[in-house]
Amino acid sequence: MVSIERLEKGKIEVIKGKRHKPVSSSAVNIVGANDGHAIIMDGSSTINPYFMVRECKKKGYDEKKVLKKIMISRAFTAYQFINMLEKAERLLGSKYIIFLGAVTITSLFEDEEMDEVESRWMRTRTIKKIKHLVKEKNLYCVIVDPEIKIFQRRHRE
Repeated sequence: MVSIERLEKGKIEVIKGKRHKPVSSSAVNIVGANDGHAIIMDGSSTINPYFMVRECKKKGYDEKKVLKKIMISRAFTAYQFINMLEKAERLLGSKYIIFLGAVTITSLFEDEEMDEVESRWMRTRTIKKIKHLVKEKNLYCVIVDPEIKIFQRRHRE
């Protein structure tokens, strides 16, 4: 799991993998210890609210209060993920969001039905958008993805 002390506002913590637990536990810990909301975008359909309830109980947080402040969206395609990110961006202006999490983004852009060039361009734009939002809005952010090198690359503005 990710130590809450290790997370920095305005920076993305990228963890190699496909499972939700680092994102879910970070969201619970950040929201439970602070006043604010969290957005989690799930590209793997692995988010488990019961895991979050157990995390709340372990930490002594009121699970109803904490879970009310965590918004979870699931995407099955790259286009749905991009749409979720656009909605998240709008929410950042209307609610006090302090955490952005994502699980398995890159595989959504590897769909056989998508044009390879378009897919790569869309993935790059999506990653740039996430980096920009996290920095601009000074958010805590944890991303779990099998392709962490893509997030570590510098993308030209």
